Amino acid sequence: MREDKGLRQAVRRFLLLYRQGETAQGTLSPRLIRLYIRVLMGSAAFIVVVLGICIYQFLALQQARQDLELAGQQRELVTQRLDGLQKKMQTMDALSRELRQMAKGQGGDALPKIDGSRTEKNRAATIRSDTSYNELAPAAGRLEIHMNARIIEFIALKKVFAAGVGGAATAPSYSVYKDCTVPSLWPVKGPVTSPFGPRICPTAGASSFHEGVDIGVPVGTPVHAAATGNITVAAWIAGYGNLVEIAHGQGYSTRYAHNSLLLVVAGQHVQAGDIIALSGNTGRTTGPHVHYEVRIQGKPVDPMLFLP
Repeated sequence: MREDKGLRQAVRRFLLLYRQGETAQGTLSPRLIRLYIRVLMGSAAFIVVVLGICIYQFLALQQARQDLELAGQQRELVTQRLDGLQKKMQTMDALSRELRQMAKGQGGDALPKIDGSRTEKNRAATIRSDTSYNELAPAAGRLEIHMNARIIEFIALKKVFAAGVGGAATAPSYSVYKDCTVPSLWPVKGPVTSPFGPRICPTAGASSFHEGVDIGVPVGTPVHAAATGNITVAAWIAGYGNLVEIAHGQGYSTRYAHNSLLLVVAGQHVQAGDIIALSGNTGRTTGPHVHYEVRIQGKPVDPMLFLP
């Protein structure tokens, strides 16, 4: 405010001196020149301040817009994670009901009862929580890993019940392949509906190269890791649908596509035979199956060369 007042006073003095004839033969007196310089400097300072304020406001608006976009992306990620957890809850509920029926068929109710109303209440509380994204995302990740373990446990129990409790038949054992890092196991048991190599693409009608084998199985069939390794991808990938990719070392990697449900997360270590997903019909498919690939140094090879 003081600068504006001084600038106005300098302008008034400049105009007053100019009107009083402080000029001679078209030249300005030294006093008038000094006042003229002060006016110019004051005006320049005022313009710089105004431009600075405008630039600051523009940058602040841009930052606010970026923050708003980031918050929207974070909300979308949380929503997708909650949707995934909801689907896994439904899978757990379905498996629990099947196990109860099997347990009753074996002559008793071997599974504890669950208070459904309390479970639904806890689910609603989780979704309504105003916890920040930075706190909610890691918690959702830990919950997802825990739920994956429970689903795998339910599937294993279902196999045991199906074989008959106490009977001679048991679920297949993969312990002999525990430390195997070369893809040597069938991810699922079923007919090969499309082999490795050139083919007519069933979804586009054009000639293409099939980089794996398709194994026909019903939706919900447990998919097993073909060898020990680390999960590098556990996400939706265009064309592949829900995809799991495992790096086994020594240049070997495997892919398992079109799953209905992923039971592992990126970075997780799995052993040969571990259940990593449930088969499905996601992505670009013409029916439920598992698309299985084996790659060496990133290049696809025929999986049948490794399968027993």
